[in-house]
Amino acid sequence: MFCRNCGKELIGTPEICMGCGAKPLAGNSFCHACGAATNPLAEICVKCGVRLAKAEVLDISPKSRIAATLLAWFLGMFGVHRFYVGKIGTAVGMLVLGIVGYATTWVWGLGFIFLTAVGIWAFIDFIYAVSGNMRDTEGRLIKNW
Repeated sequence: MFCRNCGKELIGTPEICMGCGAKPLAGNSFCHACGAATNPLAEICVKCGVRLAKAEVLDISPKSRIAATLLAWFLGMFGVHRFYVGKIGTAVGMLVLGIVGYATTWVWGLGFIFLTAVGIWAFIDFIYAVSGNMRDTEGRLIKNW
């Protein structure tokens, strides 16, 4: 097996090519069977005749963009959209800021500082979600509506 990105011969079926650091089937420059340089649009290697594997789509999340957008808009102050995309640590941070903000607003009036901070954070996340630039916990873009 050869890396489709750099053409280096691979032993076994590794997850990552040690030559270039990419996933072996992520590229489209070399044949995975013989290592010959190929046309990126080709479907068959002209040297060995094997059908070329399609390049993997690596960074598109299966999460729904509309769900992340609506959760950020309606429940963003509590970090629900971050729970949805798997960013649990920052979701808990937003939840705590939101609860503390609402609890201390009525008592001391200091809660407005917390609510303003978490509100700005939620609005920025909403913009990221609408534009398709929000990422899930594995770093994949949430693009699919």
